[in-house]
Amino acid sequence: MTNAKQIKQIFGPLAAQYDDLRQIGSHYLWLLPVRHVALRVLIDRSSHKDLCTPQWTMLQTFMPGPDLLTSIGYSGYLHRPASSRMVEWDWSDPTMIDDLLSVIATEALPRLRAIDSLPAFWAVYTDGTDRKVPQWPETRLIFHIALGDLDSARALYETLEPELREDRYPNIAWVQKRRRMVLSVAEPLLAGDRAALAKILHGWEADNIRGTKLEPYWQPTPFPLEDASA
Repeated sequence: MTNAKQIKQIFGPLAAQYDDLRQIGSHYLWLLPVRHVALRVLIDRSSHKDLCTPQWTMLQTFMPGPDLLTSIGYSGYLHRPASSRMVEWDWSDPTMIDDLLSVIATEALPRLRAIDSLPAFWAVYTDGTDRKVPQWPETRLIFHIALGDLDSARALYETLEPELREDRYPNIAWVQKRRRMVLSVAEPLLAGDRAALAKILHGWEADNIRGTKLEPYWQPTPFPLEDASA
């Protein structure tokens, strides 16, 4: 299993080289500051003791519920260079560390730094390539609100409303969690109350970050929703 000492061989040099990187938690290297999107490099364990699975990851900070320090979010795998003599990221391979440092610096970090706004995140989230992206309608509804597209959010709400009203799955915890999330924004969404919606999203983000190791690196910022021209 990949251990903290091995990961430090990768994250240590990168954090020393770049002022906007910090290892927070055992397996994540974070791009700072933390705003509406958590941008990280993850070195994940595998079932084989000598192998690991590096990924770039992004996760919204303003949805209720996720543990930002452990949730992977939306990710893409980092692959070894074509010039490498091996395909897998194998700690027993003496060339592995240099390869991974190079791939993170030349591929993962530029990709993450390009996600410099919520609209940029949305573009990556919705393009449908090389990631594990669970696009639940409830999640997309909240994204539309955050982006200020209340018409699209209301259209999604209308498709969800019959199920929410009937409460078809009262004993399924994750369904109830999503139901509560949507119902929390329903009234101000239907009323077009942007200030109330922004207050809810900022509250969820603060609840996710305050009191965690991320708080010193958190930079609260307005949502596109709050732009008067949206």
